[in-house]
Amino acid sequence: METITTLAENTRAKHQKDWYTFLFVQKHFVEKHFNWLKVILDKKNKQLIGTGILQIGGKSYKILLSYSPFEKFRYDRIYIQDDSIKYHDDIHLYYDNSLCLYHPVFDKLSNKNISLCEMIPWISEWLVHYNQWKKYRVWLGKEIKH
Repeated sequence: METITTLAENTRAKHQKDWYTFLFVQKHFVEKHFNWLKVILDKKNKQLIGTGILQIGGKSYKILLSYSPFEKFRYDRIYIQDDSIKYHDDIHLYYDNSLCLYHPVFDKLSNKNISLCEMIPWISEWLVHYNQWKKYRVWLGKEIKH
């Protein structure tokens, strides 16, 4: 596990060193593939900020995300701005109510960060599983227990 940690730290350091280019490329691909998201590159805070409305099962969900190699532990913070969605151990939220879309160790390749473009479809998947959880009180998606 030590080798994996070292590779991940080296990748993060590379992304932090050339943060503008890294985030610019992420922004380009998000804009190309997800027209429902408006993304800005916040140079002051060295991060991408995205907002948009996602339609799932006839309901609209307001999404807010930030993405930066300077965030602690993981680059992404993705929120569903809905007061009815609150932290619960079973629904894959972090304590700050950001979505838990992947396991930060097991789901990442040792020398590759998960791009924002890869994560965005997982928001829809999370919402589908969340709505199933509300109905059945069981998380029906793939998971690694926390």
